[in-house]
Amino acid sequence: MQNRSGLTKYVLAMVAALLVLAAIGCGSSGPKSAVESFLNAAKDKDCEKMINLMDLSAMESSGVLNKDQLIESCKQESGLGNVSSYKILEETTDGDKGTVKVEVTTNENGTEKTESDTLTVNKINGEWKISLT
Repeated sequence: MQNRSGLTKYVLAMVAALLVLAAIGCGSSGPKSAVESFLNAAKDKDCEKMINLMDLSAMESSGVLNKDQLIESCKQESGLGNVSSYKILEETTDGDKGTVKVEVTTNENGTEKTESDTLTVNKINGEWKISLT
């Protein structure tokens, strides 16, 4: 079972905050590329790109909310975090599933914090998406 700490908690917390506020396809060539695109979008606070790189199928199929609602909520939310840098440490791929181990540095109010985590990435309809499960 995957350890849900660091960046995964950050991503899940962001989605949870968006769910409360709203009451999330950009393609990439592999798991590493999808994670790099997501982290670059986080650095740029590009909500639409971040959300397009997430697998939202379970959330959308449940009817809780849709991608457009999440994008709009994200744009209104100022607490997206401040990713200042990242390193891809390792990538593994097995068919349509992959994992990417990352080290992410955030800067909150002048205090830097670096954490490592492993993200699960799945190929869905030909596009790699970061899994929220």
